[in-house]
Amino acid sequence: MGKRSLVLFFAALSSVLLATSAVQAQENAPDYAQALEKLRLYSPEDPSARKYLGLKDKDAQFFINQIDAELLLIEIFSMYCPHCQKHAPEANRLFEIITGRKDLKDRLKLIGIGVGNSPFEVKIFREKYSVAFPLLDDRDSAATNALSGVLTPHYVVLRLHKGGKIDVLYSDAGGFDDAEEFLKMVLSL
Repeated sequence: MGKRSLVLFFAALSSVLLATSAVQAQENAPDYAQALEKLRLYSPEDPSARKYLGLKDKDAQFFINQIDAELLLIEIFSMYCPHCQKHAPEANRLFEIITGRKDLKDRLKLIGIGVGNSPFEVKIFREKYSVAFPLLDDRDSAATNALSGVLTPHYVVLRLHKGGKIDVLYSDAGGFDDAEEFLKMVLSL
């Protein structure tokens, strides 16, 4: 087998494995839908973050289904998680790709929820890792309780329906190696 054939073989194999893992992750996704529908989060202080999410300036707290998007990608992180810290540049790259695509920037939103993290802790993480997408604190541990047993980092993809219903399309622990490949997998759901 020549070099070109090997490259094509491994490219095809990686596509099959990625698609298979996406289906398995979707089938094994815990049903957080009801807990997430009831979860109240604290609005980000930054006006541009509130605008990105489609939230009113006066809202101190909001429900996830108030976010103006069809799909919501949530990174569950902790300031103290070394894996989250290591993964921050790739999460930032994912946000850049999403906001750079005209077909996605209004349909798919990305947020981070710092489970068990105070506003101060989230601010430190945002500044240290130059995170451009909204990071929300969990000062009263509501998200920690709603997502009990979730390891960080953890990614959840939600479909937000008008009327408040939420579907969990994907839920899996760990980061991802390539933002573009991860986004392809998310969009395949």
